[in-house]
Amino acid sequence: MRESQRRPTIADVARKAGVSKTTVSRFLSDQAEYISEETYRKIEQAIQALHYEPSQMARGLKAKQSRLIGILVADIANPFTTAILRGAEDVCHRHHYSLLVCNSDNDPIKEQNYIRTLRSHHIDGLILHTTGANQSVLLALQKEKTPVVLLDREVAGMHVDLVGMDNAQATYDALNYLVCQGYNSIAYVTAPTADISTRMERVQAFQSFMADRKLQHTSIVFQIEGKASALPDFLTTFMEREDAHAKAIFTGNAVILLQVALAMQQLGYRVPDDVALISFDDPDWAQIVGITTVSQSAYEMGVLAAERLVARLGGDAGDPQRLYVTSTLQERDSTPKVAKG
Repeated sequence: MRESQRRPTIADVARKAGVSKTTVSRFLSDQAEYISEETYRKIEQAIQALHYEPSQMARGLKAKQSRLIGILVADIANPFTTAILRGAEDVCHRHHYSLLVCNSDNDPIKEQNYIRTLRSHHIDGLILHTTGANQSVLLALQKEKTPVVLLDREVAGMHVDLVGMDNAQATYDALNYLVCQGYNSIAYVTAPTADISTRMERVQAFQSFMADRKLQHTSIVFQIEGKASALPDFLTTFMEREDAHAKAIFTGNAVILLQVALAMQQLGYRVPDDVALISFDDPDWAQIVGITTVSQSAYEMGVLAAERLVARLGGDAGDPQRLYVTSTLQERDSTPKVAKG
């Protein structure tokens, strides 16, 4: 590499300014009280002339703070996640932190590998939308005193800040709305619950509500595996049941909502004429086509998670907090009131 193409170093700056590398380091560390005005000006001019950019990671290692925050999400393709990232990034930028984004695709092995990667980058803290399957790795991270904020999903035995939603209450509210609208046969379609607390809480709330209303025999939970190849068969079976007249489908997120909507269209079923449709998450396109949703305030969740982490990095050593955002039912055309008779 030619000299003109070589990235300038601290030694180059010192040589051009006619000072020691220690003096340049003091300049870069904002220790101006140890530098004369003339020397300060010389270093400044040398940096500008050489187009020198200090290594933020190297500076961070010396200061024991990298100004890097990691955020590991479970599904970056989900609009819910996109809104979370937007909120977290807004807060990090305001507080002069850079955000390193990783996506596990709900794969525990990918999650574990990304946690190692983020640790190798000496992140100051981590915001985690977990798969729920790496308890030992996460507890080790907590033992290292790395601040962690859990997002939406819990990890058993991990006593850290959590930002989420009251999933049981949100599920109850949506189901109560459907029953009041006249629907007495409801299918809840979700991704596999596995170790994911949010999904388990919603399924448990669904089953509890249906049992309370004596509707457990006309309602069902279906967990989509893989690429949802079994979804059309399930929907056909559900729609052909004759034990109830007013049917509704409740989906666990916007990704599943789209899968269900497309499958229903391909099968020739119409929403809302043949079946009502409601979902967690509130993607923009749901507003356009008139799908009733449970909005989770994802942007606010991202903001709160980042604010909690920044507070921890600023010295907040208080007890772990559980912060819940409010869910909102967005009533639209896909869940009309069932006509009596």
